[in-house]
Amino acid sequence: MKEHILKRTILIVGFICMMFSCRLWNIHADTYQDGMITVKHGELPVKRDSRRIQFNHPYEIVGNVITNALSYIYYEERGLLKKKGNLRVFQDDEIKKLVPLIVQAFSVATPAQVVIVSSYSERMLLTDQQNYCILFISEHSLNIAFSRIHMFQTYNDAMSEKKRNTMLKENPAAINHSRFWKLVPSSGQRLEPDHENWLVIDLSDEMYQQPVAQRVGTVDEKIKTGTSELDTRLKRLEERLSNTGVSKEPEPTSSAREIHSESKIKNKLIILRELVDDGVISEEDYDYKKAKMLREGMSDMSIKEQLREIKDLQSEGLITEGDYNEKKKDLLDQF
Repeated sequence: MKEHILKRTILIVGFICMMFSCRLWNIHADTYQDGMITVKHGELPVKRDSRRIQFNHPYEIVGNVITNALSYIYYEERGLLKKKGNLRVFQDDEIKKLVPLIVQAFSVATPAQVVIVSSYSERMLLTDQQNYCILFISEHSLNIAFSRIHMFQTYNDAMSEKKRNTMLKENPAAINHSRFWKLVPSSGQRLEPDHENWLVIDLSDEMYQQPVAQRVGTVDEKIKTGTSELDTRLKRLEERLSNTGVSKEPEPTSSAREIHSESKIKNKLIILRELVDDGVISEEDYDYKKAKMLREGMSDMSIKEQLREIKDLQSEGLITEGDYNEKKKDLLDQF
């Protein structure tokens, strides 16, 4: 009798240990990361018509379907300083990292778990852009609700935000709008009633079933990969300006080199401004190229020279007061 009780006790203890080990494994397994991009599971109360939604999870979603779905999510900004037109929520470099993580998360999610996404895309100057959303499958449609879109944060902000979100459960489905943006539905998409931050995407729509098309990409993305046609056009214009029949001069002095370096940036921005006025490039193209030059084009100048240069650029209307203040702060922080 005692031997039977002992064996039974050993079996129970073994079962408890196994369950505890599995639970620990799941805690680690349900968070997937690629750099600053995090995809994880979370049990959040998501309601429709006052009833909690039951998710069709786990769900096997194909990579090209989720790639196409993320690629065609757009929003528009609100406020006096808003950009015109519809803007993409996710950049291509973000999507490449997100897709395998989201596919994996959906494949093992439980019917009570949503897929939580926190992602960052690089901005040209000082801060990153954060997107924060939840995804779930309901009635075989992909639902995606946002609480943040392109929210600017410094690296330190992002780190503290990631720590905060590990302790607090943010629920984008519990809000219905933002003061700064609203989603714009594309083909096969609709907004959840009374929500400007929640898209319902019909994955059976032909657009999402297509092979992933080679996208042209934003100017920002082209700059990162060094394939921007804008760089080529600008180089040709610079060569045309330099080939004006001026004979070669002796090697300039240090002071002359500084003037040439400063004026070269100004000349490029003037050329870009003319291209905008002629309709050759867009205002967005100008902003991205301007940001790249502010970040990289003055590396051979001293901080004092850079401060003088950006002040001059602002006074001539080639950069905004916001550009000037942001770059000035960056330079002063380097002292």
